[in-house]
Amino acid sequence: MSSNHTTSDSDAQSTTVQTLTEELRTLRSRVDELETEKETLERQVETQQERIDDLEERLDENDQTRTDLAKNATQAKSQAEEAKEIARSASAKACQVEATVEENDGADTANETAQLPGDVEPSTSPLDFFANCRQYKVKQRFVDDRSEQNTYRALLVAKRWEEFATKRTTGDGVFFTREDVRQALTAIMGEQPHGTTITRVWEAMKDLGGSDLEERTRQVSPKQPAKEILVMDRETATGLLENRYCHLDLLEDGAPSAGGVTPVVTKPTAGTA
Repeated sequence: MSSNHTTSDSDAQSTTVQTLTEELRTLRSRVDELETEKETLERQVETQQERIDDLEERLDENDQTRTDLAKNATQAKSQAEEAKEIARSASAKACQVEATVEENDGADTANETAQLPGDVEPSTSPLDFFANCRQYKVKQRFVDDRSEQNTYRALLVAKRWEEFATKRTTGDGVFFTREDVRQALTAIMGEQPHGTTITRVWEAMKDLGGSDLEERTRQVSPKQPAKEILVMDRETATGLLENRYCHLDLLEDGAPSAGGVTPVVTKPTAGTA
């Protein structure tokens, strides 16, 4: 009995060892497979990273290309605008020369005042004159050349009377209060103007307007204090929007500034040689 029991235990142990050996072989095989899969995945990750790096590099190149194209487009637009202005200037000069020859045949050649074509009305004030010139040239004169931003702002405020000025109940004119000017400047500047800016623009509007834009006082009721206003009649206000001189080149170097009525828009008086 003892011998049979021993043999049975030995067989069981042998079977167990064989089973464990098979499982170990299977596990080792699986480990090898996993190692192979890991290496494959690592290679795939490296390949994908290289692809990502390449795409990012191309994206950077495309961004730079777009930036360069946008810059070139801006430069081309600026050059086109300059060319357009040169063409307009040349056409305007030809128009002025032709008008001067036709209207002043036999006139004194020493008279340096340029005249307008017969169908163009002269200006009545510096405000009227500059409001009717090409705004590109006006801005260049006051902002770029002379740093007179408030004078240019005064011109813009006056031209936007339809939006910001107070209309008279009689319909024959408009007027600006300081609050009207503040609201107009806010729209023009994109931010609330300082009190000093409002005052300087107010004074510039008076200087530009001359007799076309008069400063007066207005009192709604005896209980309210009188307020300063800048008054324009309807005809003057409408005249600011006519663009009468946009086809003429009247802002050449040496032309008078906003200090007085520019001679190029003043018709000769009767009897002038």
